Amino acid sequence: MHKAALALALAISALGAQAADLSLSGQAVHHNDKIVIDFQVAAGSTVSLWTDSWQAGLNFDPQLFLAWGGAIVSADDDGGNLINAGAGYYDAGLQFTAGTAGTYRLVLNAASNNALGSTLSQGFSYDTDAPIALADWNQPSYDLNANDQKGGFWRLNLSGVEQAAVVPEPGRVALLLAGLAGIAFSVRLRQTQR
Repeated sequence: MHKAALALALAISALGAQAADLSLSGQAVHHNDKIVIDFQVAAGSTVSLWTDSWQAGLNFDPQLFLAWGGAIVSADDDGGNLINAGAGYYDAGLQFTAGTAGTYRLVLNAASNNALGSTLSQGFSYDTDAPIALADWNQPSYDLNANDQKGGFWRLNLSGVEQAAVVPEPGRVALLLAGLAGIAFSVRLRQTQR
């Protein structure tokens, strides 16, 4: 009876870990913004990741960096790993089979903001630059005749993942924590004044 209950529990948990197709989007503001996305996969899953955010030419030219355990294991700009080319305005994409279950990290940023090494901790080319608004920046792949690449909308499609989420920027997290600390302090102050 115990083995049957264990087998049933394992079967139910396997059903709950179904791969899904997801889409995340947002707005980049500066030329050195990095959109960081963590996603979970099951071992043996075929995972596809691609951008299709080009909207009437008002976008930056994106590139993707895939990391496992902090090490960059794959990168793409301009569809070198062409997948699902019929999906919207495809630009960059990666496809792989997960050898190990776990959390992977993807960095989406503007093309030419290249990794400075083989790990994410080594940073990217534009990390030390003063931020330039995308509307004012001439990205190296910018076409003066088309006046394109002046927007910041991005969209990333993920297929074969269990879940995914955008990782908040450290500055935003610090601002949120400071706000929460201020609220806690004011509540505490009111309680002591009673």
